[in-house]
Amino acid sequence: MFLIDGPYVSDYLKQTLQNLKIPIIQTAYAQQALAGYEVKFVTERQAVQAFDVQSEFYTNSENALEWILSQFPSSALAVTIGQVKDKVRFRDVLSELHPAYYYRACPYSELEKFDPDSIPFPIILKPSIGFFSLGVQRIEDKKQWKSTLSKLDELIGSYEDIYPTGVLDNNTFIVEAVIPGDEFAVDCYYDDQGQVVILNMMKHLFASGDDVNDRVYVTSAAIVEQYLTPIQRYLNQLGSLFNLKHFQAHIEIRINHDEIAAIEINPLRFGGWCSTADLAQYAWGMNIYEALVTKSKPDWTELVLRAPSRVYALIVLNNSTGVPGTEIVNFDYDRLLENIQNPLELRKTDFTRFPLFGFLMCQVPANNLFELERLLHSDLSEFITTYSG
Repeated sequence: MFLIDGPYVSDYLKQTLQNLKIPIIQTAYAQQALAGYEVKFVTERQAVQAFDVQSEFYTNSENALEWILSQFPSSALAVTIGQVKDKVRFRDVLSELHPAYYYRACPYSELEKFDPDSIPFPIILKPSIGFFSLGVQRIEDKKQWKSTLSKLDELIGSYEDIYPTGVLDNNTFIVEAVIPGDEFAVDCYYDDQGQVVILNMMKHLFASGDDVNDRVYVTSAAIVEQYLTPIQRYLNQLGSLFNLKHFQAHIEIRINHDEIAAIEINPLRFGGWCSTADLAQYAWGMNIYEALVTKSKPDWTELVLRAPSRVYALIVLNNSTGVPGTEIVNFDYDRLLENIQNPLELRKTDFTRFPLFGFLMCQVPANNLFELERLLHSDLSEFITTYSG
């Protein structure tokens, strides 16, 4: 069964759901979002009555987790979701694979009492239950620790009402060591034997060593050829550790030479806002929602031959301008597109409600990432018009 929820459902996903005729739980949001599409609805009561141990829920959004957890609070699925969604519980289980990794949980109200002399800087400070890098801070030393805490109330106030508490909860923070290496995001599912099936993998580019933003993700034949086997091996270890079966996930990892370490497992979804999943249609000519539902396994040996000289990118136009969205009159999307030779799709968002201007998918030559680098290092203020000028 597919469980649709906000904040966004792409037209591509809507069309896919119509084509697949897969049962969709008839929540109020799903009924509104899929109006005009011929889809197969089942009532919430029917979905609950049909649930058993082998039931699979597919979702497009972490907002949907709230429905699952409220309907089946004592189920094995709820336990698994809790283990991977809560970053403290996730680290508790993951310590079997990475026993030396430093992490500590701390209630938000007690962060001021946390002894910075006990912290092996640099560290990452972030909400234990989080989404979209909101509230994530990289801290290099004791001085920056103090300055970060002094601004944390204001930072939290800027985003705390955007997502449900099951998606983003600031009551508890986790202080954890910085994991070195290159970062990757993987859309995948675990089959009935607990084996991972990778549907897309993207390298997360950063502007600098202390950058924690979600801005640019890229995928290419070269990335898949180099990293598919080691990532697959590691994700199978994760699947065994967390007993993941019949399970959709968006997993973030870091690779440092031959060492791989998990950052987080995002349960029952692919990249947020239908982003990374929809990029796969351009990069690989593959509908990974369909692959998930039909349990198809990509032939990566063939797929990497499709466009070996191209890189496909997802650019998250997060609001890094320093100006609240409510104070912005306009974002110049046309000017943005003038900087991109081969745009594939631009999705605009309501930047007065959410801390981002949209998503841009594009294609660039594998030997020239200048367009991506430019946007990676931009705070995007060049594209905005404010009420004050």
